[in-house]
Amino acid sequence: MLWWDRLIEDKIQAAISEGAFDRLPGYGKRLADDLQPADEEWLGNHVLHSNGVLPTWLQLRKDIHSGRPAVIDAWHEYEEARERLALSHPGQTAILNRLEERYEAKARDLNKLIDEHNVRCPSIVLELPRFQEDIIRRRRSAH
Repeated sequence: MLWWDRLIEDKIQAAISEGAFDRLPGYGKRLADDLQPADEEWLGNHVLHSNGVLPTWLQLRKDIHSGRPAVIDAWHEYEEARERLALSHPGQTAILNRLEERYEAKARDLNKLIDEHNVRCPSIVLELPRFQEDIIRRRRSAH
């Protein structure tokens, strides 16, 4: 046994003797028969799942999923205002500019989470697409 394995084992044994694990959900109960541990990763994921904790990339995925509507709403708010407001009026142009900035800020913030998720997720197939932060500017310059 390597020295750090011994150190870890000593810490675990000290925690056990202090009762740190006594009141955990499922303490002393057998694992369900249909959940046969395949490897150490399975066991780690099982412990996390049993205690309501997700791997970082899955928690990010949940956060991204709950944040998407705010970005989409900001996009729709800009589009509705663009159709409704007169672009020749300086005050209304300022409103559109603020709505554009709002969309870009929300998209940029969510894209940071998406980038972190995509780095941490275990497969390229599970990566999420980013929002186009500059889509309003590009559409405006195309017209």
